[in-house]
Amino acid sequence: MLDDLKTLVERLKAVSHPIRLRVLALLHSSELSVCQVAEILQVPQSSVSEALRELRRAGFVSERKEGRWVFVSVIPGFEGDPLLKGILMEALRLPEVEADRTRAGMVKGQAIAVVCGKVQAAETKEATRV
Repeated sequence: MLDDLKTLVERLKAVSHPIRLRVLALLHSSELSVCQVAEILQVPQSSVSEALRELRRAGFVSERKEGRWVFVSVIPGFEGDPLLKGILMEALRLPEVEADRTRAGMVKGQAIAVVCGKVQAAETKEATRV
């Protein structure tokens, strides 16, 4: 029983951060590259990577590599998980998540190389400002 409680607590912690919750809401409907997620959320790629690390640790998401790109998605079968369904039902009503989904439609229409180039250029520009 303790293992089940510990697992539940870890899963709840994983979704208790705004960026992680937004990432999970994005991935519930489709696989995305890490660059696409960063561009959609308009946050640094390092923030996305950190969020994904916690979501993987909790068992919500998986990743696969295709050439230079890393793609992430909700682990198949988790769509039916009652905890995840409840959290996503609430998250999908939030204005931030609705805006993310709108931006996702635009970002998905662009080549991944273009999106990743923009994300990396923005991060380089930001790094030189600091």
